[in-house]
Amino acid sequence: MKIRTWRRMVKQGFQNVFRNRIMSLASISAIAAALFVLGLVMVIVMNINNMISDLESQVEITLFLKTGANSSDISSVEREIKSWEGIKDYQFISKQEALNKWKEEWGDKKYLLEGYHAHNNPLPDSFHITVQKPEYVDGIVDKASALTSVEKVQYSRDVVNTITRIASTTRLFGLALVGILVAMAMVIINNTIRISVYSRRREINIMKYIGATDWYIRWPFLMEGMLLGLFGAVISSGLVALMYSLLENRLSSPSPLEGNLLAIFRLLPLDQVIYPITALFVLVGTLVGMIASLLSMRKHLRV
Repeated sequence: MKIRTWRRMVKQGFQNVFRNRIMSLASISAIAAALFVLGLVMVIVMNINNMISDLESQVEITLFLKTGANSSDISSVEREIKSWEGIKDYQFISKQEALNKWKEEWGDKKYLLEGYHAHNNPLPDSFHITVQKPEYVDGIVDKASALTSVEKVQYSRDVVNTITRIASTTRLFGLALVGILVAMAMVIINNTIRISVYSRRREINIMKYIGATDWYIRWPFLMEGMLLGLFGAVISSGLVALMYSLLENRLSSPSPLEGNLLAIFRLLPLDQVIYPITALFVLVGTLVGMIASLLSMRKHLRV
């Protein structure tokens, strides 16, 4: 197809949008509304997934070394830890550091621990390991328990299992919900485009009777469907960005109660949220707008 013909098709698509203002406005509004709801759900799912990822990356395992472990034993354990898969970070805490920290935690009552010194320190040397994901925990615990210099391995099994269960359930539910809303948005877009095409069936029939080819008739309508989807996508993206920005500003000066909640639940930056949402909206809006126009015109081209 010649460039001049493409220009004419695009121009005619724009003209069709503005010529049928009421129908176009209704189509764009329906598309924007459907995508806006989808955007709100995606924002919630993305932030919940981020919160869960933070919790997953904070799972810790503590390795308590046997009494009398020397520097060679400590170095040997450290080499083993470095070789394990799934280690995000680790820290060696000597028995003296552990005692000092214990006294700090007791605050005003630390005098009760003044009798403990280097020669009678009851606390062991230890390694504190941060795991990348909960699924690595069991393997690390098994390897650590097999080390001869390790007296005890401590971690919260219930917490790890709970985080893993919540993460898998939330991600599965979020994926299913987003899939359902994408399908609903596609149905709404398809129906609104069908109504627009049906209202101009006589125009299509006349063009067919005077000898226009099917694709000659189709292209302006495909462009129109793409433009309607694109306009709806841009509007819905702007609304989602506005709502998210207002929420960010509201939470930037939280009340004491909100401050406690924010310590657990931190919003993702706007740019990390709006870019993928906008990309999805443009893809869904334009693609479904074109497909809906194509499908809606089939019976009107049978003359």
